[in-house]
Amino acid sequence: MVTVRVAIFLIGVLLLPLAMPGAVAWRADGWLTQDVVGGERLALGDEFGCHGMPGKDVTEDLSVIRDCKDYLTSQIDASKWGPEPLSFGIPSSVSDPNIIEALRLEGFRVVGDELPSDVDDHTFWAIERSGGSLEKNIASTDTIEQDIESNGYANLYWEAQVFDTNVRRDKDVLSWIEAQDYWFTTWGEWFSSTHAAIESDRTDQSIILKGTATSNGGWDVPGNTHLSILGGNITAVSRIDGGSIDQLTIDDNHLKTGYRILNESSVTLTIPEGAVVEITWEGEESDIQIVEGTFNNFTPFMAVGHHTYDLFEWSSPFQESPLRFTWLIEPQPDIEPSWILPMLAVLIILAAPVAIRYTLKHDQEMHPHSEEE
Repeated sequence: MVTVRVAIFLIGVLLLPLAMPGAVAWRADGWLTQDVVGGERLALGDEFGCHGMPGKDVTEDLSVIRDCKDYLTSQIDASKWGPEPLSFGIPSSVSDPNIIEALRLEGFRVVGDELPSDVDDHTFWAIERSGGSLEKNIASTDTIEQDIESNGYANLYWEAQVFDTNVRRDKDVLSWIEAQDYWFTTWGEWFSSTHAAIESDRTDQSIILKGTATSNGGWDVPGNTHLSILGGNITAVSRIDGGSIDQLTIDDNHLKTGYRILNESSVTLTIPEGAVVEITWEGEESDIQIVEGTFNNFTPFMAVGHHTYDLFEWSSPFQESPLRFTWLIEPQPDIEPSWILPMLAVLIILAAPVAIRYTLKHDQEMHPHSEEE
């Protein structure tokens, strides 16, 4: 009888995968490694961050952070500015300092996008959703303008597929966005560019600025500076270290080295670490202000692809758009059970009765008098 019980137990163990829902597995998004999709988006300036792993919750399992980072970096660089990811999408309810610390340790510096602003500090940002969604019948130019007025930036939500439903973008709102004087950027790019140039030298009609390095754990990105000269009229901006610097126009919406004279007394500059730039003016200046700015003095505008497990599906509506996306990547769920275990279970089911009969017969032959006793 012991042998029978053992056989039944083994059958039950092998049948368990059939009786229970399949363990949550995943498969990689092949579009990330393809030049025609992943490579193109990367070259344009899109960013790739993390949004978790199927079947796991970062609030219950901190290993999600490392697992998602390993998955992402095995598929694609995070940005043209740097290979390591900076951005992670987490639930709005997260306030556990252990989660924030775990994110810091893995190199993440930006989280979003429905978080309280008190998570922010100079070296770790929480970017809140601002401007609503790009989804048709939900997107709104009024919402975008109101939220920019309140927050100083736009950070719109996009998800191309929800369960089995395909989501359509709002073409009219998208066309309106593309016509605005916005800086089309990403979470990590904006975060990494927040380092102003410093004064290196000054005369009565000139000042020399030197580009600084990112000091907050971001990528090696040119820093944005706004300079105002009260009482002087700016006459020229030039790079004097042997490098070049372009004059920007209002048509420049994507981060690059350059400058634009905004009016007679102010200029916006985007210069990399070590670059030396001279600004000259006419007149008697009474005060010079050097502060951190935004690229081309434009409002930062970000679009964020949530739960991006099919980059082609998520990005295809925006192939010709100047928008730049922060794609929060996660593998595609694949909960289909492996055929190996079910097949093995079936074979055991077929073989078990034969094995049990053989075992019983063998026991009877070995102990012919046990039943009589």
